[in-house]
Amino acid sequence: MRAMKAHEDSVFERHPRTMLALFWLAFLLLFFLASEIALRQLTGLGRPVLFQAHPAYGYRLKPNQETWRFGGAHFKINNLGLRAQRDWDSSREGKILFLGDSVTYGGNHVSNEELFSEVAAARLAGFEAGNAGIPNWGVENVHGLVVGAEFLPASVYVSTFIEGDFYRGLDPGLKLPWVRYEPPLLALEELADFVWHKYVIDTQQSNRRVREADPPDVRMARGATKLQAMDAYLKDRGFPHFVFISPTLEEVLGEAPRDPKVHAALARLGIEAVYLLDEPIMRAATPAERRSWFQDDMHLTPKGHAVWGALIGERLAEKLLWSIPPIPAS
Repeated sequence: MRAMKAHEDSVFERHPRTMLALFWLAFLLLFFLASEIALRQLTGLGRPVLFQAHPAYGYRLKPNQETWRFGGAHFKINNLGLRAQRDWDSSREGKILFLGDSVTYGGNHVSNEELFSEVAAARLAGFEAGNAGIPNWGVENVHGLVVGAEFLPASVYVSTFIEGDFYRGLDPGLKLPWVRYEPPLLALEELADFVWHKYVIDTQQSNRRVREADPPDVRMARGATKLQAMDAYLKDRGFPHFVFISPTLEEVLGEAPRDPKVHAALARLGIEAVYLLDEPIMRAATPAERRSWFQDDMHLTPKGHAVWGALIGERLAEKLLWSIPPIPAS
């Protein structure tokens, strides 16, 4: 009877610890696979937009990419490394290049077609937009791209900065996981990078160490001077260049003033900059409407991009109707 009972015992009864371990291993494997699939499908993690390094401007988008990120936001990066709906050929005619930081770039929640660059260009018959905004860029990075690398693919140039961009210096692009040069193997790897950099490593402090090698006033003055030089560089070559200053949420709500040092530097250097904070809609909108324009203190929601695009598009339409010169030779 004992021999028969031993023969009839299930494998779970004969090897309980081994089978429990195998059960948990199978559960963890299934959980891992389900998490990987869910992260890729629902958040776009595992398929980030990629960047490439360059000594003149630090880093920018790698050409010829297409992916979908948080909330299904569509990213199409054309042959010149721009967020644009199609590739650009060598002709500059009918092209507007939008320059700036992560506000211009749009972030991981805004699709190409929702960007204020696209909204603005849609108001200009015969023009298409290319968006060269890059996360964490400052004025010096933009100067490095346009002047240092002589990147002149368009007939019109539009720079949009927050006031903090004048203090950033030439950002080298060392901010993993927000700036990636190679794709992660797994979505879980990218998630782990986000958690590590947000909750374990003080990335803001490390960024400040890079940026604050020089005093704030020195960095701001250098940024303003670089913008003046870029403005002159473009206009000397016959390219219209327009500068817009994008406000923060606190400024729009009337809880903080504009930066007086940046404002004074622009005026002193003769840089004609349009402060979007001065547009009538900023005063006419309710506080709730103003908050709906922002993801955080400075980055915009699709609603914010629609408002910024309408404002910038109207200003460009006013100017370009009479000021645009013949297209310079390539």
